Amino acid sequence: MAKYELNISDYLRILRKRRSAVILVTVIVTLGSIFYVSSEPVVYQSSTTVKIVERKTVAGLLTDWILYSAGDELESETKTVKGYNVMRKTAIRMGMVAEASPLNKVNEAVSALQGSIETERIGATNMIRISTKADSPKRAMDLANTVAEVYIEENLAEKAKQVRHTRKFIEEQLGALEDRMRVTEEELRRFGEEDRTVMLADPIQKKLIDTQFALAEATQRYTEKHPRVIELRTQIKELSEQMKGLSSKQLEYARLVREVEVNRKLYALLKEKLEEARITEAQKVGDVSIIDPAFMPNMPVSSGKGMGIMVGLLMGLVLGVSSAFIFEALDTSIGTIDDVERVVKLRVLGLVPPLSKGITQKRKGLLGMIVERFMPSAAKKEAEASPIYLVAHYEPTSTAAEAYRNINTNLKLDPSRKTILVTSSGPGEGKTNVVSNLGIVMAQAGLKTLLVSADLRRPALDKAFGIKREPGLNEFVTGAVSFKDVLYNIVDVMVGEMSFDDIRKTHGLDNIWIIPSGRLSYNPAEILKSKEMSILIEKLKNRFDAIIFDVPPVLPVTDASILAPKMDAVVLVYEIGRTSREALIRAKIQLESAGAKIAGVVLNHTQPQTEAITTYPYYRYHYRYGEKEGEGKKGKVKETVA
Repeated sequence: MAKYELNISDYLRILRKRRSAVILVTVIVTLGSIFYVSSEPVVYQSSTTVKIVERKTVAGLLTDWILYSAGDELESETKTVKGYNVMRKTAIRMGMVAEASPLNKVNEAVSALQGSIETERIGATNMIRISTKADSPKRAMDLANTVAEVYIEENLAEKAKQVRHTRKFIEEQLGALEDRMRVTEEELRRFGEEDRTVMLADPIQKKLIDTQFALAEATQRYTEKHPRVIELRTQIKELSEQMKGLSSKQLEYARLVREVEVNRKLYALLKEKLEEARITEAQKVGDVSIIDPAFMPNMPVSSGKGMGIMVGLLMGLVLGVSSAFIFEALDTSIGTIDDVERVVKLRVLGLVPPLSKGITQKRKGLLGMIVERFMPSAAKKEAEASPIYLVAHYEPTSTAAEAYRNINTNLKLDPSRKTILVTSSGPGEGKTNVVSNLGIVMAQAGLKTLLVSADLRRPALDKAFGIKREPGLNEFVTGAVSFKDVLYNIVDVMVGEMSFDDIRKTHGLDNIWIIPSGRLSYNPAEILKSKEMSILIEKLKNRFDAIIFDVPPVLPVTDASILAPKMDAVVLVYEIGRTSREALIRAKIQLESAGAKIAGVVLNHTQPQTEAITTYPYYRYHYRYGEKEGEGKKGKVKETVA
């Protein structure tokens, strides 16, 4: 199979061909988006602003500076506003749930509130905006104010809790420190009463410590050879020698003195912190305050319905175009003349538009196509019940009749090219319709035309002209009847289902003869490849100007492959959208393998307007015969067909 890349014209052709799918999908998605956005409830929005002031001591600031924290406290507070505790108390205060409500009900209310509340930090400030959405203006305002109030209460309660814990901790530490101080002071008093010499160790040790600090400071400014450094090192050495001479009791006494001093200072500090904690606990001053209270909104917020519809329209268009290319990819048929000539490597003899009995099908709108698809009209049912319509006879000035004349012209019949076999790759592609109408236009052109129903399995040519099926080709080849008995002409047609008025519609039926199929055979292939069949073909060439054989499809049975090598030309009928391109290619290969001379392809049931074949020259003009040009009904009128 030939492979080729799609170009811009191919994309445009696919969109024109599948425009019904594009329009239908776009309309459905757009209507769905309109219904969706119209069902959305009206939403009102209100907002309030709170300010957070962090009150810290110098020690607290120093601690924050030393202890690095990766989190942003204000961003954390924006999440705290939507936290479970704040939302639960808000739901209770708004009347959504009660204190004794089940946990699942409370959780549902909290989730609903969290979905209708948005919090954000305002720039680089220490303020947070709390925005709420509700189905009424008052509820939106009340909800925003309630959330802010509950958040402030929670913040104050949390701060009070922290201060209370701090106060209790300091009180516990003070109690323990007092016990240690009593024990240490009692030991120090006992040491002093027992031996007063131990009191000498404390000043020596204190002087030693001071001298060591002075040495450390001097070494930062002077070198080791500086007199000041040398002097301090000498003093430290002397004091160390004095400390060695002291007893262990003296060292213990010095330790007790230092511990008592430390405990006294720590006790004083804790007493100060305790008083600060008591004052803070009594103040009940929070870190959060309302800057801008919420107000009742005058109108609902923009719901974006217009944008939603536009998005739905765009999505529908994208899905529609996608569906068009999906349908095209799933459609394995051939859609254009270029495809046939490029892929199948066969010349297109012409194309025939869809037909219905008594009328030519007209294009319908999208709604008409849908109605016709699910509720077919009486004309369509009648056309399907009787698919063969002699349009070349009943409507000789129609576009379809002109199409058959163009096919006759492209076949280029001459005395060396008389026998034509018409077949298709599969059933239902309208080959008998092509045989009947092509025979009529040949007869109208003055050619002695014979139509042979060589389809001995499902013949239909006899129904088209309203003649008897038997006797026919089967009986003649088997020797049951003579040639004269199976040859039908206009007299037999008039006697059949076609009335006299129908015969007079156009001229030419007197130049047409028909050989029906006869009795259905159990082995049609044996009849078609018999010696008598070959003799009959040669006999017909001597008597008629054009002989058209109607045979079964190529792929299901072998009849066409048997008879095709005996013909001067073979015509393949192909209906777009019914048969895949692979089937058409296999039919062509099978006929060529049998030795057939394929003249070309007839595209049947093809609408030029919908199949992107509007540039094909066969439909450029059509004529009304029997009239003079420029004289209306009495003259010959030349019309351009779009």
